[in-house]
Amino acid sequence: MASAYSSRPLALACVLALGSGALGAQTPAPAPLNWDGDDSAHVAFLTTHGRAYTGAQVIVWAPPDSLDAKWLAAFVDSLATSLAALRRLMGAPYTWQRIGQHPVTFYLSPGRFVSHASGVGAVFISLTRVRSGSAPYLHEASHELLAGPAPFAPYEYADSAESERAAARYPLWLSEGLPDYLAQATASATGFHEGDVFGIGGLVKVDSTCAARLAASPRRAEILEKIASVGRLEALFTTDRAQVAPVFYACSQSFTKYVVDRVGIRTVVAAFPHIPAGTWVTDLEAAAGTSLKGMRSAWLEAISKRKP
Repeated sequence: MASAYSSRPLALACVLALGSGALGAQTPAPAPLNWDGDDSAHVAFLTTHGRAYTGAQVIVWAPPDSLDAKWLAAFVDSLATSLAALRRLMGAPYTWQRIGQHPVTFYLSPGRFVSHASGVGAVFISLTRVRSGSAPYLHEASHELLAGPAPFAPYEYADSAESERAAARYPLWLSEGLPDYLAQATASATGFHEGDVFGIGGLVKVDSTCAARLAASPRRAEILEKIASVGRLEALFTTDRAQVAPVFYACSQSFTKYVVDRVGIRTVVAAFPHIPAGTWVTDLEAAAGTSLKGMRSAWLEAISKRKP
């Protein structure tokens, strides 16, 4: 349930062409995660040995005999219907959308990895997630539909210094919270089964889930610092991910929902492509009639009153 837009370059050449140790030892420092390093291998395997199932503006690649053929056919139809609804919810098509009217391609691949979008119209989802019913199809597709012209993500800047500056002003909460909101709202409207990776409970329960998890988290301050603000939550991209992701995703979705309820989904979507320029902040604040910090304070007070 991650986006390459807040990470680093992907190994997608073929996509583009188509604890404690010894006594006294300290706890190891968090290690970086590399969930997209095998993307090219996934594509090569599936395009050589798999089969493509196509629908309106969607292509799904899966290994033969890995999933029931009748289920796959019905799934692709349902996914296509929901993606069309997702585009309508966004108000698409927009001239700034990188994907345009091209299909979203889903690679359902063997192996255990964090499901993620690529920024080039491709989504990678583990078969483990598919079989368990927890695959975030619409969330990852939303990342593709929200990608603006390059350079958009921090890693797309050729100059390393500019890449670092872009990362420092990138609103990770919005880049994950908006896809979550779009996915959950679309799934609710269409009946599509969207995986709930972090057991949030959908838009109905997101506020109370966020409040409860914040209250119980020893990393509350670290997580809240990035909500309604900018910059990466570094722990999400390391082996500490499990400690912060359930809270961060719940609260990013919750705050995004609060902003959407205040200014409307089309306004939030329209602000998204202005992330590189930094004017997304003034766009949302002008529409809301208050600052993001003011909205965050009001949001925190509101969710504190929600019962589990």
